[in-house]
Amino acid sequence: MIEEVGVVVELKGKNTVLVMCTKSSLCENCASNGNCTLGEDDRTRLIEVGNPLGAVVGDRVRISTSTQSFLTSSFLLYIVPLIALVIGAIAGKLVGENLPTGLDPNVLSAIFGVFFMIGSFVILRVGSRALNNEDYRPKIMEILRED
Repeated sequence: MIEEVGVVVELKGKNTVLVMCTKSSLCENCASNGNCTLGEDDRTRLIEVGNPLGAVVGDRVRISTSTQSFLTSSFLLYIVPLIALVIGAIAGKLVGENLPTGLDPNVLSAIFGVFFMIGSFVILRVGSRALNNEDYRPKIMEILRED
């Protein structure tokens, strides 16, 4: 389990809240470090999480996501487009070598690779709407008492 502690700053519907967490040491090595929604001071970040416990604005909460859903999301976001890039590059090279296109096979390889990668992002974006968002979204596991 990957866990963080933060404060609920906004209710976004019946079962969703925005939680502000302080950036941890794990953020330094994260590949998505620059893509998080950062707070106003660049030391905090906002995370949209499921709210099964009914937390309200101002509550200090512990949020978590399973390692499996984190790794699955990372695979879909990073590895699938990389695979599409490689397949596109190979396809472009084969097309350039076997069809009389008049273009350099290396140029076609680059063009096909980029188009395949962009296509994979589009497919992932459209396909992600069909997934159950609750399976991949972090959830509030505990409302912490103020001591």
